Amino acid sequence: MKSHLFYIALIVAGSSCTLHAQTPESRRFEVETGAYTLRLPSPDNNGWTIRQQVTGYLGPRLGIAFGLAWGASANADPLKSGQNPSYFADPNRLTEFYRRNQQMVDLSLVALPILSRRHQLKVQAGLSIFRRREIGIDSLVEYAPGNIYAVLRYTDTRRVVPMAGAGYDFRLSPRWAVGVNGTAYFSDEGKPTTTLGVRATYRFGLSADSLGMKPIPWDDLRVGVRLGANVIGRNGRGPGDRYRTKLVGGLWAEMPLSLTWAVRGEINYAQRGYRIDEVKQGNTRYLAASANLNYLETPLLFRHEVAYRWYLYGGPYLAFFLNGSSETEGKPNPAVQPHTTSGLMLGASYNLTSKLVADIRYQRDLIQISTTPYGGFHSFQATLGWAFR
Repeated sequence: MKSHLFYIALIVAGSSCTLHAQTPESRRFEVETGAYTLRLPSPDNNGWTIRQQVTGYLGPRLGIAFGLAWGASANADPLKSGQNPSYFADPNRLTEFYRRNQQMVDLSLVALPILSRRHQLKVQAGLSIFRRREIGIDSLVEYAPGNIYAVLRYTDTRRVVPMAGAGYDFRLSPRWAVGVNGTAYFSDEGKPTTTLGVRATYRFGLSADSLGMKPIPWDDLRVGVRLGANVIGRNGRGPGDRYRTKLVGGLWAEMPLSLTWAVRGEINYAQRGYRIDEVKQGNTRYLAASANLNYLETPLLFRHEVAYRWYLYGGPYLAFFLNGSSETEGKPNPAVQPHTTSGLMLGASYNLTSKLVADIRYQRDLIQISTTPYGGFHSFQATLGWAFR
């Protein structure tokens, strides 16, 4: 009897040790919400921000996050009466007045350098669609003695900018935590726009079984690289327009949805550009021009097997401008403004081997997301892909 009790005690103790040492679920979700101060680089003034984020963890310490934030900042002090009581506002400071609304939509990678039962340190980096709407006073016009007319200034800009953040959470329970968090958005205003504040986090698990679905076949996930040529031209081509051959390449990951369907995500570095030769048509002369531009493209494609080793696929993509330059008749143009577009991609691929794939595709920019004027491109691509998983 004592021996049986001894073995039972060992089993219970072993189970307890296993449970205690067990790390949090590898694939889990965290929802967070917080209130933050907003610090603008220009004008140098504080505001407020509300931020929410959903993080899906692919492993114990690595995840993908989608965040939304909105806030406001204002400087209404110049509207207060100045020293001269005849003025409703202080004319010497009236141009300092502004009201600004900020919206940020983020997609980022999240890492947890510290992850324990009570403490969690989170760092993240990614891209954000950064929108700023502002009203201010551009200038003052005195059309009569003592009568001042204010010329208003409205701006509405949207661009994709890098973002980074860090935060610390103290776990009150396996599901709830509170902590502090800071985020920086690296816009083109010289200094980053930053937020700092407190947040609450709720952790939960979401499996295919809990949704009544089949388990996700993570073991069937394929990951690889692709590299090839990009023959590209401008939308709305005119006289003198010529196609240019550039490089395109990046990473891809593909997950089967059924025996013949799969979903595929890519992150590609794509060189774009155009060349316009000088053309004379009657009294009209089209100037020679060229551009070399670099983009980050993120397609989401759905692939279907139509025959043995043959596949057709298609889907939308986002193209984020990274850098580049243009010139006209050999003289540099002003800097190309950041912009973001969306379009549609169609293609076909053939499996040369179980790991080597050849594909051709056509893509065309259709929707301009940013406010920067931009005509868009279309291109034909021919690439080779290698699956290393």
